[in-house]
Amino acid sequence: MLRRMRDTGDLYGLEQVLQRSTGMGKTLLAVSRPYDDASLLSVAEAGRKGVVHPLLVGDGELIRECANRLGIEADLFEIVHTEEKDILERTASLYHDGEADFIMKGLVSTGNFIHVLLDPRWKFRTEDILSHVGMFEIPETHRIFLMSDAALNILPNFTRKMEIVKNAVETARRLGIKRIRVAMLAAVEKVRLPAMPATRDAFLMKKFAETGYFGRCAIDGPFAFDNAIDPEKADTKEIGGDVAGRANVLIVPNIETGNVIWKSITVLNRQTAAGVVVGGRCPIVLPSRSDDVRTKLLSIQFARLILSE
Repeated sequence: MLRRMRDTGDLYGLEQVLQRSTGMGKTLLAVSRPYDDASLLSVAEAGRKGVVHPLLVGDGELIRECANRLGIEADLFEIVHTEEKDILERTASLYHDGEADFIMKGLVSTGNFIHVLLDPRWKFRTEDILSHVGMFEIPETHRIFLMSDAALNILPNFTRKMEIVKNAVETARRLGIKRIRVAMLAAVEKVRLPAMPATRDAFLMKKFAETGYFGRCAIDGPFAFDNAIDPEKADTKEIGGDVAGRANVLIVPNIETGNVIWKSITVLNRQTAAGVVVGGRCPIVLPSRSDDVRTKLLSIQFARLILSE
């Protein structure tokens, strides 16, 4: 059983934390191809809660038909009628022209969506890379932790992992995590040369963090998943330090690891989750097309909470 940790700078209660996004002021969310029920219901609920005002980009007649079928009030959203071939570019242009504050993917593939968004015309990119940050809570304690990257970066090298860590740490700061503790995940905790790439990179990231590059946060590794988040598991293996068993940010070595952890938590354990893409000029809500209404709503709230004013 995981022990509840107190006075450690952690956040508790995922939905309670994300509820802070309610009533933060009128924020415009452009949603590309919101033709699925989960997307429409989630943005409508976000509208009711005062989290966002949705701009639905796509076939206006189809959107109205779907909204009517679902009983969604027409005053909860605006329709930006757009021909099918122009929907992705129109979504990007809404942000570029200052008509939307952030963006959400509806019924469209992630690859196509990101490819259009990163076109230099839209000036969305910054000096940082884009990376996905997921948010979960540990059921026994309701302690929140972040994880990156389970959706975009396939097999990042050490330099790219540095940027993933940087994005995740900044996201943790925006959420209000007071004492950020980052665990670099790998299969084993001991570094014995020749080490596996993930083990080596985790060890090097710890050393690099000691230079102060990431600001005020603790970064350690390598850790297996269990002894990164469970203090009893860390004690059993005699792993010490500020991060062992108390991590609130997890960095996975590759996309497969992150995807398996994400699906294990959300599908097998039926736990609530939220996720956004950071590193651009605004957060992107980039849910899986199979995500349910609750996950998509929480992801909208997550993005709104970390959106720069």
